[in-house]
Amino acid sequence: MNFRAINQSLVALRAEPFDRSEMVNQLLFGEVFEVFEEYKGWLRVRLSHDSYEGWVDQKASIELTNEQWEWMSLPEVVTVATRFFSAKNKAEDYPIRLCPGSSLYHFNPTEGSFRLGTETYKTYSIPTDTPGKTCRETLVERAVEFVNSPYLWGGRSPYGIDCSGLIQVLFKMSRISIPRDANQQVAHGSIVSFINMAQPGDLAFFDNEEGLITHVGMIMPNASIIHSSGYVRIDSIDQHGIYSAKAKTYTHKLRVVKDLISGASNGSVNGKQ
Repeated sequence: MNFRAINQSLVALRAEPFDRSEMVNQLLFGEVFEVFEEYKGWLRVRLSHDSYEGWVDQKASIELTNEQWEWMSLPEVVTVATRFFSAKNKAEDYPIRLCPGSSLYHFNPTEGSFRLGTETYKTYSIPTDTPGKTCRETLVERAVEFVNSPYLWGGRSPYGIDCSGLIQVLFKMSRISIPRDANQQVAHGSIVSFINMAQPGDLAFFDNEEGLITHVGMIMPNASIIHSSGYVRIDSIDQHGIYSAKAKTYTHKLRVVKDLISGASNGSVNGKQ
């Protein structure tokens, strides 16, 4: 097997092997993938954390030995959960800024160092906080940091993010692995029967006129929801859907609310329902 890891802060995953192709996803520093095909400096890959497939520029990654891939698959991975975090490869002159959701392996808090393959990085930042809060409280606190981030199809960073990318990254920061797209995420978790029973951290899914799931957001306190639509925003939600006070209208029709937190174990969401 041929495994590699992203060693840049943010890398496009494209539908076809060329720069002008549609960006279907983004990869964060430290995310690992398996290579299936090579074509003119591009790699057709499958991501280890959610099985998403696409093409990535080979220059944005490093090759892993089987041994390195095995220890990078262990659960002792620190996920960057702060908006501003930088690290410096000891072999290079300048630091790299990492996005929330980036993965750090063999992190040593005493030395402020971590590894990626054969490379060692040094940091003077704190990659995550331990406030002693519940998972739901932490999700809400971290979600607010994304408010006003611009919408970007396929995006997964504060510099541009789509609706399901926002949800996946927020959950990854809380060590819960979920699928990439909204129509995949809705297949997991348990149904919340009534909107007034929903808790902060639950996910609300919305459909179009054909009944297809096209949007997702996360329930916030006080009957509100955070979602990426034009930009990351907090709007009101009720049994009908998302209501925009600015537009004075409902913008998204509610299909279902699901709890992906209560049954989560070993870093993965619970079974389909």
